[in-house]
Amino acid sequence: MLKILQADRDYDNNLKQYTRKDAILSFILFGIIILNYSILAVLQIKFEIVKDNIVLVGCIFNSLMIVITVLFIKLNKQTLDTIGISKGKWKNSIIIGIIFSFFLFYNNCISNLINGCNLISIQEILILLVYYLLVAVCEEFVFRGYIGTRIYGLIKKRWLAVFVVGILFIIIHFPYRMIAYGMTLSDLSIKNLNWIIDLFITHLVLNFIYLKTNSLYGAIIPHWMSNFAYNIILK
Repeated sequence: MLKILQADRDYDNNLKQYTRKDAILSFILFGIIILNYSILAVLQIKFEIVKDNIVLVGCIFNSLMIVITVLFIKLNKQTLDTIGISKGKWKNSIIIGIIFSFFLFYNNCISNLINGCNLISIQEILILLVYYLLVAVCEEFVFRGYIGTRIYGLIKKRWLAVFVVGILFIIIHFPYRMIAYGMTLSDLSIKNLNWIIDLFITHLVLNFIYLKTNSLYGAIIPHWMSNFAYNIILK
């Protein structure tokens, strides 16, 4: 195997400790995040106050998932470095994440400004800066950090494990949109193949950064900047 495709040694060693129990817990966590986003969507359509303050409520729900993920780790007597926090080649990870973020920010924001689009208000930008940081931390903790490692307790082949987690990462984007906006599976898949492919490629890139550095920071930063940059442009 080419050296560039080889995982960080500590990352690989970390995977060896996981059992079927860990894999099952990862699927339970996946079910919880599905439920979490579904409840958020239901609240949005049922209560006007939630709809009017969806970013704030979204911050609360994403923060809750971060706490739940940490609880899963602690209750199983594991440490945060098992999801790439506190240890690993964190400096390299951050540098890679920042470089990748520049490309994403240009593609999702700067290029649109050059083509005549406008930014939303400064107040909204500051709010979304915090909101999308929480979204990025939440999804990276859950998918690349927790599920993406614990799943090796059940699936030993790397390519298959990465593929399965990628599919789960795509699926997580469905419930909220289907409930809150009345979109169908067809709307979110067949009619949005480019979006599906983009999500899967994003997963592969973010997983690769984590795999090479054993640090999640380089995945969190571009994930954050990609969502943030895209949503501060007036559509």
